[in-house]
Amino acid sequence: MKKNTFYIICGLMAVLLLLLFWLSIELSSPIIIAVSVILAAVLLLVLKKRVTDIVQDERSILIDMKTAAATIKAAVVLFLTVNLATIVYVFSGPLGFQSFTYHRPNDVMLPAGGFESVSYFPVPPETIPISQLGLFAVLQLIMIVAALFIYVGFRFYYARKFGVWGEDEE
Repeated sequence: MKKNTFYIICGLMAVLLLLLFWLSIELSSPIIIAVSVILAAVLLLVLKKRVTDIVQDERSILIDMKTAAATIKAAVVLFLTVNLATIVYVFSGPLGFQSFTYHRPNDVMLPAGGFESVSYFPVPPETIPISQLGLFAVLQLIMIVAALFIYVGFRFYYARKFGVWGEDEE
């Protein structure tokens, strides 16, 4: 199989995965997309081994190594920043470390110092609604797509730096 045919199949698989993602949301069944992604990854690995016109020379291997290293460095900074911001968001809410005062009419109140009284049997804070947990999944998906764009950007940068686009001396 030619390289361009493989890329067309990759694009079609991405569209199919998008449709299966929509179907799994409609049916409220995460197993559909989970199994689909695993099967697609295995299928793409098998198909990639059948590509015949891949050229691997020292320069392309160097570009791959430099691109991978730069992508990991940039993605770690991106993921760390977003995860720290998410931690601040989560621990600022009802399940976090902030103190919340709840008063029920017939609770036994204990003096807590100054003019404040706290309930002896406090009402537990509300939990985060399940609908908001989907925001974290979307945030992770956005970070993965950002990492892919970072990879493509570094790939173009190192390909240009090491002369893949017609700047060869030979």
